[in-house]
Amino acid sequence: MTKQFIVQDPYFEKAKKLGYRARSAFKLLEIQEKYSVIQPKMNVLDVAAAPGSFLQVISKIIDLDHKAVGIDITKIDPNFGRPNIYLLQESIFEYEKIRIYLDSLSIGQFDLITSDIAPSTTGMSGVDQYRSVELNLAILDVAKVFLKKWGNLVLKVFVGEDVNDLMWALKENFIKVNRFKPKACRERSFEEYFICMGKKD
Repeated sequence: MTKQFIVQDPYFEKAKKLGYRARSAFKLLEIQEKYSVIQPKMNVLDVAAAPGSFLQVISKIIDLDHKAVGIDITKIDPNFGRPNIYLLQESIFEYEKIRIYLDSLSIGQFDLITSDIAPSTTGMSGVDQYRSVELNLAILDVAKVFLKKWGNLVLKVFVGEDVNDLMWALKENFIKVNRFKPKACRERSFEEYFICMGKKD
């Protein structure tokens, strides 16, 4: 077997077995076990939600009368079998279109925003890490609009020399920022998750 197929590791197989759309579900489950970021009485926004593995985890933890909303410019298969998942195919930067959609769901702001976003990788680690920071700074701007005061934010970050720019911005806006690398992350990956607790404004 050639190296290009090694990505089908135990988490890949476990995801298939348990019906998760991607191995990233286990990353969020580890984050939840450590930080309890998802609570039953929450409305949650998942940014860049395709293919939907975060939504699968979130929808099982929140009550059925609360909402897990996934936004992605890519179409997401709606067949989750969960009545509390809502999907919008749209750019996350189309604030007015998002606001109209959220009004239709009777949501003003969210209790939690999650994102497993990653840039299109170039193979040049410095470039990819820079793009990751830029994407996450953009999602922070989204959180300033759509996340409640005291709400929490979970971001995936490719960590490199530019990461302090992101960390500074997050600490400006949240009471506490934790860095965590779940076991489900591949060992050679530069990715970490930033768990941002308590939005200040």
